Amino acid sequence: MDAFDLFVIGGGSAGLRAARTAARMGARVGLAERKELGGECFWAGCVPTKAMIRAAQVWAMARRAGEFGVELRIERGDFGAAMDYKDRAVARVGGEAGDAGLGRLGVRYYPDEARFEDPHTLSVGAGHVRGERILIAGGTMPAVPPIPGLREAGFLTNREAVALRELPRRLAILGAGPIGLEFGQVFRRFGAEVTVVERMPRVLPNEDAQVSELLAGYLREEGVRLITGRSAVRVQGGRPKRLWLEGDGREASVEADEILVAAGRTADLKGMEIAASCVDHTRAAISVDPFLRTSCEHIWAAGDVTGGFLFTHVASFEGGIAAQNALGGSPQRHDTRVVPRATYVDPEVASVGLTQGEALRAGHEVAVHAFSFADLDRAILHGEPRGLVKLVSDARSGTILGAHLLGHEASSIIAEVALAMQHGLPVSAIGGTMHAYPSFPEAVEAAALAPPTYVGAASGVDD
Repeated sequence: MDAFDLFVIGGGSAGLRAARTAARMGARVGLAERKELGGECFWAGCVPTKAMIRAAQVWAMARRAGEFGVELRIERGDFGAAMDYKDRAVARVGGEAGDAGLGRLGVRYYPDEARFEDPHTLSVGAGHVRGERILIAGGTMPAVPPIPGLREAGFLTNREAVALRELPRRLAILGAGPIGLEFGQVFRRFGAEVTVVERMPRVLPNEDAQVSELLAGYLREEGVRLITGRSAVRVQGGRPKRLWLEGDGREASVEADEILVAAGRTADLKGMEIAASCVDHTRAAISVDPFLRTSCEHIWAAGDVTGGFLFTHVASFEGGIAAQNALGGSPQRHDTRVVPRATYVDPEVASVGLTQGEALRAGHEVAVHAFSFADLDRAILHGEPRGLVKLVSDARSGTILGAHLLGHEASSIIAEVALAMQHGLPVSAIGGTMHAYPSFPEAVEAAALAPPTYVGAASGVDD
């Protein structure tokens, strides 16, 4: 039986980072992954979808070429060719094939499923291994709502959507979170009729309400049909498929050739036999303490499987922390106060920290500094004058509590605010920092210099 100082279950962002970190610390490390190394992000999430988003952006820009003095005659958009571009881009990003470089670091890679036999012993393929310490980084899988008729009618998840070769003429999407909206805009730009159904009152319900409302308007202008405040209650199969919706006491239906489920994620514990370990968990996630340790003293968990922020950069960061903590390094707490996040619609949504509603509920007196991209010189010159910046701060100290951006390159601009928050800098520090002109990050500077609006608990502001 092979024995390891640290055995990692899962070869996604968290697992790979943990294995590499542990190997560099001199530990004997093993890693098992039953699917593909790289995880959901690389094969069916962040990487392929961003290539698809870029292809769809080019299609959209080609249709706007006349605004910039360019006359084009567009024969057609070839969806299959766009997906070929996606495949080539993913292959280039992939870099190392095989074991993702684990062998060079001395990590033993098992391309098999790992199952607990007892808290220290795992069956892997046809053999067994022992982990003095174990890290669970199994990731997540799509959460499929128990809607009558859905499974019988058939549906897509993100995995099938990134592998399509033919464009569905009519696409219905369940869920208006980041996954649903990204796919929705992409397929609409490719030419599909897209309807997005969200049971909450607005799209991106975890984001700032003003950002959500503006984005919804932009998507509707492109022809994306958004139905909020309604839930799918049953699905009728056939050609076309039909989704029956309920909300506000009324019933309606939507016809679609394909249904894409984008209704959240749940922990991927399938086949792990986690009941044979000593780890507390729910169907949705594994419970961890601030050091990413589970209820079992020698087992840690990191990444999406813990049910926290479901982002690749968070999973990778957690993987490094968990490996160091497991191997006796200086204990590190996982600080979730500053976690930048982005939704790659066009224009992009990016945020970090608290919304104004969350800040109020946390007991802060809140000041909001805002600036519109419509007044940003670079955005006007670039032909992208849509969006805004909102900085949420403590009205007394000026400490930045959160930031919420909608606009071109928002996913890059947010890093400046995250850095300021990480080091406890006030809003005035951003306002007092020289920014290049003309540039998109100037929007953050302009927001910091704008007169604040003070928001009190009595204002009724939610987000």
